[in-house]
Amino acid sequence: MVKVTWTARARKDLDDISAYIAESSPFYAQQTEWAILEHSLILEQQPLMGHPVAEMRDTAIREISHGNYRIIYWVKSQAELVIIAVVHGKRQITRSVIRQRRKSR
Repeated sequence: MVKVTWTARARKDLDDISAYIAESSPFYAQQTEWAILEHSLILEQQPLMGHPVAEMRDTAIREISHGNYRIIYWVKSQAELVIIAVVHGKRQITRSVIRQRRKSR
């Protein structure tokens, strides 16, 4: 089993998503947050299930989707991966932002 950790920035992404949704529906905000967290647990058993992030040329930076959201992670080693971002699928995220988040780990 692979250890899955979250960066502080990725956790803030999730909190921001939840806060935005909570403006219209606190219930749906909590459901969305829990669903994204639960979906990320799949990576403990299948760390390579995601596909490489299109914005990157590094196959160690991968993503899985949950609903409208991209869960972007870095396969740090065979024993550990780090979730570095959670973004809405329509939101642009640049290569430099992803690199910066990976380095801030």
